[in-house]
Amino acid sequence: MSTLEVSNLNDGTTTVATTFVTNGSLKSWIKPAADLSSISDSFNVSSLDDDGTGDGGVHITNDMSSANYVILGLTQDGGTTTFTRQCDITDGTQAAGTYDFEVYGLSSSQNRTNSDSQAFLATVGDLA
Repeated sequence: MSTLEVSNLNDGTTTVATTFVTNGSLKSWIKPAADLSSISDSFNVSSLDDDGTGDGGVHITNDMSSANYVILGLTQDGGTTTFTRQCDITDGTQAAGTYDFEVYGLSSSQNRTNSDSQAFLATVGDLA
């Protein structure tokens, strides 16, 4: 096995320190189907759980170094103007190799209700 060690990358016009690339890059991302039945596209994700309407779990292929990483999540609005859709991480589920999330809708007249809506999730932090 060989190792190539470099401190900078250059494309002919711009030089970037390799630490910027390894420390500042997304470590995983996923675009699941809205109903969580499949993965539309992903990077460093091994599988997706469908735990019910708007309730899913992501399994990371190459684990993070600890559970202290950042998860970014967005949802599509579905064209609605009467309520907002949001995504959150299920409390207590974030571990080095997995996390659970929920997608839900809220309005002034409606309590939180999980919904099968398009989510976009990504992780930032150190890999193990």
